[in-house]
Amino acid sequence: MYDYNEIRAAIDSHNIDALWKALVKINKRAGAPFLAEVLLEEWHDSHEDIVFELGLIGEPSTTNAIAKAAVTSFEHLVEWGNLQAFQRKCAYSLARIGTSESRAALELLSKSSDEYISEYGKEGLKHWPMPYREGEYA
Repeated sequence: MYDYNEIRAAIDSHNIDALWKALVKINKRAGAPFLAEVLLEEWHDSHEDIVFELGLIGEPSTTNAIAKAAVTSFEHLVEWGNLQAFQRKCAYSLARIGTSESRAALELLSKSSDEYISEYGKEGLKHWPMPYREGEYA
């Protein structure tokens, strides 16, 4: 059992460091929905770390958040010149999830009018599904 209140307090107070500290106390799959929620928020600059973590976890319930994040221009990523790298990480995370829903999300990305998003969607489809190896990352 984990302390939901500690996780919720970190999110509500917009404290990304406290969130990471609270999440290490629980199973990664149990923490994935919280990461997916925060992935779409603007109040932090950890989008790349979060989507990378979600890709490692491979939790299907995070598909919609990752797909939405892939087409969101987070201000700090644009300023830092990292938007395309983030979009690519989103595509690989979707490939890693390996469900029909994540494939559909990649297909939608591959049809984007944005050349980078389209390219990354196609790249993700080439690698879909990236299998989860139980026990290698719990």
